[in-house]
Amino acid sequence: MQVTVNGKMNELKFNFKALFTANSEYSTIENGINQGNGAVLLFIRLIEGDVTVIPEIIKVAGGFGKITNEDKLFEAIDEITDGGEKIDEVMDELKAELKQSGFFVKTITSYKNQIEESIPMMEEKAKTDDTMANNLQAIEYSVKLLNDNL
Repeated sequence: MQVTVNGKMNELKFNFKALFTANSEYSTIENGINQGNGAVLLFIRLIEGDVTVIPEIIKVAGGFGKITNEDKLFEAIDEITDGGEKIDEVMDELKAELKQSGFFVKTITSYKNQIEESIPMMEEKAKTDDTMANNLQAIEYSVKLLNDNL
């Protein structure tokens, strides 16, 4: 998919640089440590149909560098979605392109597998920890989404 921001047209590329950027800029931070899950979080938002993830994906995969004018980015999104009329098509195309990236698929699959391996421990902890019990449902839902969409 090609996107034009501020007069500059670039192809969205889900290469190693995009993966590195996603994990650097969009990962959760726990106890001051980057969890390296930014690519996974962007993908989950995409498969959930969160249209607000489009600017982040363009920033990660577009190679535009630092986009200082958000209005130009939003104009580009309006253009590729035909003012929102083609939003589902754009979201589907972004999902398909991301799933063709060996870097993203490997990272997302590895993350999913680690979580799946941890679920029995989390289930045990959830028996005595209400916070874990509440979080476990969201974690299991995320794993199901990933299994259904990879």
